[in-house]
Amino acid sequence: MKKIRAICVVITVVLCCFVSFRSAGATSTSTSTTVKDGKKITTKVKTDNNGVTTTTVTIKDKDDTVTTTTTVTDKDGNIISTDDPEARGKAEAAAKAREERKAALASAPKRGPNDPIQVALFETVMSEDLRKTTREDGVFPYLRKEFDNDLVIKALDQAQVDRYAKDYDFRTGRYKSFSSFEHGPEFLPVDVYVESFAKIEEKVGINRATKKVGSAPFLVYTATITSEYGDRPLEVKEEGFILGNIEVTRKFAEKIKAAVRDEMGPGIPKDAARFRRRTEGMTGERINASDALRNLFKK
Repeated sequence: MKKIRAICVVITVVLCCFVSFRSAGATSTSTSTTVKDGKKITTKVKTDNNGVTTTTVTIKDKDDTVTTTTTVTDKDGNIISTDDPEARGKAEAAAKAREERKAALASAPKRGPNDPIQVALFETVMSEDLRKTTREDGVFPYLRKEFDNDLVIKALDQAQVDRYAKDYDFRTGRYKSFSSFEHGPEFLPVDVYVESFAKIEEKVGINRATKKVGSAPFLVYTATITSEYGDRPLEVKEEGFILGNIEVTRKFAEKIKAAVRDEMGPGIPKDAARFRRRTEGMTGERINASDALRNLFKK
């Protein structure tokens, strides 16, 4: 009996440790401390698995006075709550600007069917098994090539996109590393962002030659297409026998282009550059929603 109890205790401890480990893995936490003008500033950032970020800033002054502020943001960087007056003011101003921009976008003249659409194509993310079976450059060069000569959809210079994707999140424009508070937001001069994913998947079916059930490796592509102007992201999928990978890639590219052109295209404003998010500190005209609304009624 004692042995059984001992075993139960061990199992319980192991399970508790496992649960604790899993719970800890649900969030990521980073802490950084800097000294500026004699003040010690400690910043703690905690992000949960839903993308909600809690930033706590503790400032210890020269006279040992300590002040702490906490700001909670959603996955898109919008402030949910804060006790920092400065952050609250910025959040209110940003919310007002978003509403003005949304109203201006809704009424703005839209692009014509043959007007160009600027697109950023991010490197395709491949599953590990697919990576092992492809050449070093992977599948993306073949996908990217399908956009080279399109008359409407203009893919941004790939080197520029790759440099951006290495450091920034296109959804928020924020720097990906913890030192994001040292960088202003940065965005690409495009209308649409395309993220693509590829994997190998075993598909079961009837063999035409033997008439028996069998399986074969398929190349499976998916893409998430996001508009710069706040439309709901689109999902696109294409798949086919792995040995027909070139044709599968071509069809996948055509589906992406059709979604961008036919579904997102009609919602893109004619004066697109005026409505794109701007990189902080970048020279160039920033959108003034009030002026944009007035300009709609000019002859």
